[in-house]
Amino acid sequence: MRLLKIGRDAQCNIVINSQVVSGIHAEMTLMNSGDILLEDKNSHNGTFVNGNKLVPNTPCNVKRGDKITFGNVELQWSQVPPQPDTSMYSAIYEIGSNFNNDIQLSGATVSRFHATIVKDRKNRVFIIDHSKNGTTVDGIRIQSDVPHRLKSSSVVVCGGVPLEWKSRVQMPTQAWKVILAVAASILVLFGVGFGAWKIIDGGDKKYTDDKLYSMYNNSVVMIRGLYHYKVTAGDLDLSVFGIPKEFLKIGDKYVAFDALTPQQIVMYGTYNATGFFVSEDGKLITNLHVVKPWLFDNARAKLEEEIKKIIAQKVATHDVYKTLFTQSASSYSAYISMVKVEGILDGLQFVPQGRYFSQENAITCRVLSAGEDTDNDLALIQSEKGELPSKARYVNVTDSIVLTNDNYKVGTHMFTLGFPFGDGLQNDKSEKGIQALAHGGSITQADTEFSFGFNAPSYGGASGSPVFDEKGFLMGVVNSGVSQSQGFNFAIKAKHVKDLIDNPHRK
Repeated sequence: MRLLKIGRDAQCNIVINSQVVSGIHAEMTLMNSGDILLEDKNSHNGTFVNGNKLVPNTPCNVKRGDKITFGNVELQWSQVPPQPDTSMYSAIYEIGSNFNNDIQLSGATVSRFHATIVKDRKNRVFIIDHSKNGTTVDGIRIQSDVPHRLKSSSVVVCGGVPLEWKSRVQMPTQAWKVILAVAASILVLFGVGFGAWKIIDGGDKKYTDDKLYSMYNNSVVMIRGLYHYKVTAGDLDLSVFGIPKEFLKIGDKYVAFDALTPQQIVMYGTYNATGFFVSEDGKLITNLHVVKPWLFDNARAKLEEEIKKIIAQKVATHDVYKTLFTQSASSYSAYISMVKVEGILDGLQFVPQGRYFSQENAITCRVLSAGEDTDNDLALIQSEKGELPSKARYVNVTDSIVLTNDNYKVGTHMFTLGFPFGDGLQNDKSEKGIQALAHGGSITQADTEFSFGFNAPSYGGASGSPVFDEKGFLMGVVNSGVSQSQGFNFAIKAKHVKDLIDNPHRK
């Protein structure tokens, strides 16, 4: 179950920039059953479904495709996220103060739809927090919207209110745990986790590039991202200078208008990249510049400079501001310093190896950990479903896989596979779907604290590709190269991948 606030307020899930729309105009509830409830929150100009005005504070059933208007602004259904696939769960228990929940809790600090407990097909139990005031498990606040595994002994508190969940949710028996442990042991013996299999094998066996490809090609995915730049100015009224306070979204483009010129400044970007699975619950490693591309270019600085230049030009011809700023230079400096440009990630999706590159096959993912250190160009993301797609395999980054400087000597063979040029090199008529491109090469530059150089061909779109040695161990993650010339590329070292996985929420 998911609650979406709709309105003009910036804190809403779906923000509609229109004066006819109230701050919190309406609420939409996406039920696990597939039903959708819409409720007008006593808005000033009303909410309409197929032309009929809703009674305020009274839920109404709607369906995708209905014409819904807030005042006179029509809802774009593309803004409403798809309801999650619940087929992976054998049981779902909604928790909150609303009467629609399976487990109701009373308390002013408990959200209407506070959290969800799910049991998967492997009989594992997880809790997912959706609330404002948080959920703790054994005294530790869990991350919002990220499944957290529960044990039979776990103590759960929702917004400060203890939750008696064990009487409602049947936990696996000890016998079931024994069966799982035996099954896991059998899987390890047969090499389902590559890292564990290599420990048993002794780790001395070397593999040809075609063998490495067969081992890891189902571990990589093609990523597509969308982001834009948002311009704000605090209390500064940019409309005086013909610039809106925030850049607006028109269709699938983010643009800004200077009211005195017809020029449009395009403010959005789409891009392709690569990622690879590192866990059975659908976690992936990719680059930080895939998740926060604005950290790695100078577009923000250029935009701030351009906007401030427009303001400066207008000030020179605007009598009121001209007089004010002639009297006080510091006043002008403080005034113009309020202009800020911020990068916003609109979404990440990936398509697994072997599937057609299409919206139907695209899987939405969320960012789990992405810092601000551009030297450590890594990020951890996860599929929204919290599972591996069919046929996918993950790279097992275990405690045993800690490479030393000796593993990065110049001349050492390396192997990488990913999606350079994105879908540009893919045959969209092939029955095999998208296929990762593989390249072997050698380390060409001695390693530094974060990276090493190699000469295997690479290009834009390959960012986030895994790099392996001849033994199949992860050496690093492709993150940069010289676009004008092949053979001069770089990767982030594997130890930083392991560190990110071990400390996923460090920013």
